[in-house]
Parts: sequence; C-alpha cells; structure tokens
Amino acid sequence: MVRSFVLRSMVAGLCLALVGAVSADDRVSASKKGSLLMYSKVEIKWQATVDVGFVVTQDTFIDMSNDYPQDVEVQLYFVNGDQPSAAVFVGDPPVEVERAHPGWNWADCQITLTANQPTYMSILSGLPAGCQPFTVLDPGNPPGRPDPEVRGGRILRGFVYAWAVDNNGEEIRWNHLTGDAILINYARATAAEYSAYAFAACPGDTCDHGAATDGFPGVLLLNGVEYDMGFDKLLMDFYATGSLALSGDGAIVVVDTDLTLHPITADLRQDTTGPVTTKAKFDVWNQNEIRLSGMEKCITCWDQTLGSRYTNPNYFLRANLQTDKGKARIDGIESSVVCPLTVEPGTFSGPASMLGIAIKQLTFIQGTAVSGFAASALNLVGQGEESGVILYDIISRPDEANQGTAGASMGSTGSVKNGRSGR
Repeated sequence: MVRSFVLRSMVAGLCLALVGAVSADDRVSASKKGSLLMYSKVEIKWQATVDVGFVVTQDTFIDMSNDYPQDVEVQLYFVNGDQPSAAVFVGDPPVEVERAHPGWNWADCQITLTANQPTYMSILSGLPAGCQPFTVLDPGNPPGRPDPEVRGGRILRGFVYAWAVDNNGEEIRWNHLTGDAILINYARATAAEYSAYAFAACPGDTCDHGAATDGFPGVLLLNGVEYDMGFDKLLMDFYATGSLALSGDGAIVVVDTDLTLHPITADLRQDTTGPVTTKAKFDVWNQNEIRLSGMEKCITCWDQTLGSRYTNPNYFLRANLQTDKGKARIDGIESSVVCPLTVEPGTFSGPASMLGIAIKQLTFIQGTAVSGFAASALNLVGQGEESGVILYDIISRPDEANQGTAGASMGSTGSVKNGRSGR
C-alpha cells in the first residue's frame, strides 16, 4: 500500500514537472499514427471435444506497421487481464477439479520492424513476428481457465502494449506506428476487428524523430508532453441487451454487448506496485433522454464483461433501460465503497483514464432455432483529458570481461513477469 502511494506521488510530481499547455489534439486516438500502441482486447478460446481433447475455437491476430523508411525496435508487453485464482477442490478426500491460475502477470518481447514493414502475429503462437505465445501467461493442462460465457469452454485473455524503443530499450519518438486486432472465432465462423489506440510521442514537437522522449527512461508519461494524454471519460452508444430492434424479414435478432475496459496506467516492472483499480461509473441515458444513475463496476487492471452479466442496477438490459437504444458515459473514479483498498494486496483505488472496446454480438433466430451469429467491434469514443503512466524495466547493458560481473543485471526480454511479485 505504501508503494502504491509512492507511485502515485512520483507520477504526480513528474507530470507537474513536465506538463505544459496541452491541446485537444494531444490525446490518444484510434485513427492516427503514434509511438505507443494499445491493443485493448485479445483472447484465445478452447472447447472440449470427445476425440482430441481441447481444440482452439478462437484466436486474436495483432497487426502492426512501420510507416517510415528506417528500421525501428518495438517493445511489447502481453498482459493477463484476469485476476489470480486458487485451485478448486471438491470431495473428501479433496480432489482438484480446477488448477490454480496466475493473474495480472505479463511477458515481454522485442521485435524489429524494418523500413515500411507491415507485420502480424497470432496471439496463440506469437508467430510470424516471433514473440512468445500468450499462453506463457497461464501454462498448464487444460489450457486457460473456465470461460464464463461458454459451458465447457476455456479462455485466456488480456491486452497488449507496444512502443518504439532504441537499441538500449529506452522509449523514443517514432510517430509512425499503426495497428489493429482481429478476433477470429472459428467455431462460430465470425470475426471482429478494432484499431489499436495510438499515443504520439512528444506531440508538441519537444524532441527529435528517433530521439529519446525525456530524461526518465522506463517511465512513459501520458501527459500531453512526453506522450499524448488519455481520455477523461468514455462514451458508449449501445443497443440494449435483449433488444429486438434489429430483427426483420422473419428473423429475430437478439443483441448483447461484450464490453472491455482497462486503465491506461500500468506498472510493468519486476518490483511492481500492482495493478490499478478504479470504479467505472456509468451515467446512462435512454431514447427518451431520461438519465439513469447508480450503475458501477470495479475495474482492476482489465475487465471484460457481457452487458447481460452486469449486476444491478444493470441499464444495459432492455427491461431496465425501457428503450431499445441507450448511451453511457463512463468515468474511472476513486471509490472506497465499490473498490476498497483491500480489493487485492498492493492495489489502490483511484481515478484513472480508461480505454475500451465494445463488441456488438448478434444472435439470429429462425423459428425456435439459432440460425447464425455475428459480431462487430468498436473503439469507444473519448472526451476530455486525463494523464497516465507506464513503468517498465530497462535492460542493463552487459559488462565487458575485464569489468567483472558486479552490478550486472539479468536481461528480461522474452521473460515472464509476475504482476504480483515484490509485494
């Protein structure tokens, strides 16, 4: 808890030291190039079969492009969005029915993008870009953890951060990176695609192309000076869960929304202070311009929840919203009631800039049978400005032979980092 307070104090001090006049253009965007990319939602799914065990039913493909005629190094962090969980035992004597799962942990790798190179990778395999597979975050058999939405299914999910670095692993200005993610569900024969959120480095032209962004390697300040700022609030336009507004031509179309939210701030160091916790406060309006309040959810590190699974009051539901269409304004704020400081040792509850992806899920019904399924992803719109920070470890240079090994530090590229270590 003390380290969490120190982190917040340090970040506040650095932001005050560096912040200047911030314009509305110095904000994160899903439609421009940047030096830092955030892929807010990646997931792998498996399903049990009688003959061959678990088979992959969904993968996520990350696309990335370097729009500049020179090579650049890109540092990536794969983050497990779900919390740690203990093994589950039943019976007497007790028998393990579900293995323990790590959570809020990460793995990092570094790739080279050559001049004007586009590339991609499967999150399941890490290829062809050459990173580790996302499964290193939760290895074991059966794969992943139980899927809360599919009976007998397994899932592993989270997000990916990527930013331009120099040969020393220090962040640099390289506002020529773009990306997107494609979630492909093989079982349902559907796909959904969204753009990576991009943060430009030195948006006020305070540093040169390819140069270090500031004097604090390993500290990415999303403050409008070193990198673009985050949003203060998110806006979400949605069809109510259970709405039949999209039905027609004899087919019933049932709507639900898969909503992903996460704070932009992340401590990815070996001696981490833990994930950020914030309360997502929802102000909702229906088609009759009636404002509905009281809806809220505690977000620690990352969260993915179907609209139908939110707890009361749940204004995503057609019965509660009272109209087919709705609008939500989402703000990450401090709450000692919904998000107490004891939510997880080492975490703190506070205001946070968030990003989000909404995937509209459509189920087609003909008669009494499901005849089809479709999905469409959308980056949430943002308003206002709020700062954030990303902390990570810089890999030390190796010593020469005649300098001995005193003070040398072990490299970490490609290694798995436990998001709960050092607390």
